[in-house]
Amino acid sequence: MHWVDRSPEPDGLGAVRSRYILRWVEYYPNRTGVRPSDSHWRRFHDDLSKVFSGLCAYCEESDEGEVDHFHPKSKFPQMVYDWSNWVFACHSCNLAKGEKWPPGGYVDPCSRSRPARPENFFDFNTVTGYIIPKAGLSPARRKKAMQMIGDLRLNAHHHLRTRRAWVRAVSESLSDDLDINNPSERDFLDFVTDRSTPLSSITRAMLAQRGHFTVR
Repeated sequence: MHWVDRSPEPDGLGAVRSRYILRWVEYYPNRTGVRPSDSHWRRFHDDLSKVFSGLCAYCEESDEGEVDHFHPKSKFPQMVYDWSNWVFACHSCNLAKGEKWPPGGYVDPCSRSRPARPENFFDFNTVTGYIIPKAGLSPARRKKAMQMIGDLRLNAHHHLRTRRAWVRAVSESLSDDLDINNPSERDFLDFVTDRSTPLSSITRAMLAQRGHFTVR
């Protein structure tokens, strides 16, 4: 996972929020009446996809994606139509996350607080493909990282297979005597580590571990 700089909310969302939010707020938490069935957040799917470069905010794989409510609808109905609460997610991660919300919540991929950003919680075993808690975390922050990894099934077999294949492909493309001053090699490194490229976080971790350059 890596931090994503969220853009201002798209035009038209304010009107949608004003029209539809009340029914969500009234239904929860008492759950009286009929559960709202509107899903007008889907109208803003393309806006959200653009912000996240078409990558799942959680596994960083390229996907058609869905609008995930970071704070779940059932627990935070007042945020159902908040742009700041929407995250672009693949179906697998969105389904696994569902309506879960542990004490203390999850690591926010769009956190405005630098210490709370994903890069300060997660690292990778670049051999196995596992996403792991970053070394040196406090017990509370380690627990938060582990909770998110487990709840979203971020080390499911299909994710591990994809990560290992990507790391292998990148490794095979690197010359043994990598010269970052060589324009073609520099361009390649810039591409595979750019946050708009799938799986850039594990790529950056792999390159840093090999001492090729300091991950920015």
